Amino acid sequence: MKRPRRGLFWVVYPTLLASLVLVAVLGAVAWRLFAGAMGMGGGASAGQARQMHMHLLGMLLSVAAVVGVAAYPVVSRLTRRLEALRLSVEAWGGGQLDRRARVDGTDEIAAVAASFNAAADRTDALLAAHKALLAHASHELRSPLARLALAAEMLAARTEPGLAALVRREIAELDALVEEILLASRLDHGPDPGENERVDLLALAAEEAARASVRMREVEADGIPFEVTGSSRLLRRLIRNLIENALQHGAPPVEVELARRTIDRDARIAIAVWDHGEGVPAALRARVFDPFFRPDGWSEEGGGWGLGLSLVRQIAERHGGRARCDADDGGATCFAVDVPAAR
Repeated sequence: MKRPRRGLFWVVYPTLLASLVLVAVLGAVAWRLFAGAMGMGGGASAGQARQMHMHLLGMLLSVAAVVGVAAYPVVSRLTRRLEALRLSVEAWGGGQLDRRARVDGTDEIAAVAASFNAAADRTDALLAAHKALLAHASHELRSPLARLALAAEMLAARTEPGLAALVRREIAELDALVEEILLASRLDHGPDPGENERVDLLALAAEEAARASVRMREVEADGIPFEVTGSSRLLRRLIRNLIENALQHGAPPVEVELARRTIDRDARIAIAVWDHGEGVPAALRARVFDPFFRPDGWSEEGGGWGLGLSLVRQIAERHGGRARCDADDGGATCFAVDVPAAR
């Protein structure tokens, strides 16, 4: 269970006040003990001695109160600056990459804020360079791919058809890889323009299942739509990647299933694609969502998982969902995603 966060001011300032009061009380007690031990007070009565000690305690408490009042603006400003710095760091870590901390003064807090801003600027520069590199590399790959496609068509009439078909398949694989790299780059940099539309997942899943000639399992006929809030383009790509992964690495029959779930009191919609291949070992089920993952001993001919499942996880997380790989007792493998239902 996550512990509630306490403001730094409500830790520092009450501690300071309590320390001042404690010092005042201990000072009065020490003075009383010291005066008693030294026989101070002469012929003063016990009541007069007690009154003198109370006056002393009052003076010490007054001094503590004055110090506390004087320290209030100092401690308040210090803790506000630290809290503002914390909020800036959390916002930047949460994806607001243009967020910077305010630099006030020349003390250590200002130095930390300046160091954070400098690190954020360097990170932005690296991300921009990475994005530019991906864009340029993808553009440069597209040009030779187009020339190879044209050459394959010209070769088809002069050589054996099998070679031309092989060239076409390799070109299609390279072209799909370039498209996935570009999509992964876009997901890492900025929101998608249509991410706030209401999307009918049942319609998308039915269209993609029909396109790939796989079976769509029956859903509950209760009239409640399978709607989520997000980008129809990205969610379509998520379903398509799940189906293509099952067709490439699994075995028929491949089936698509939609269901409603309640997780932590939140209504969610689960999209699952089942296949009956060899399955994924339990130790590798989390790693198959890593980019270009290939298990040890997996041959080049067998291929890897490329970016397909990595994009599935990115798109799912972008929509507040989760991706997972499961298996049932019958040996069927299930790649599933659950996303929050539209409100």
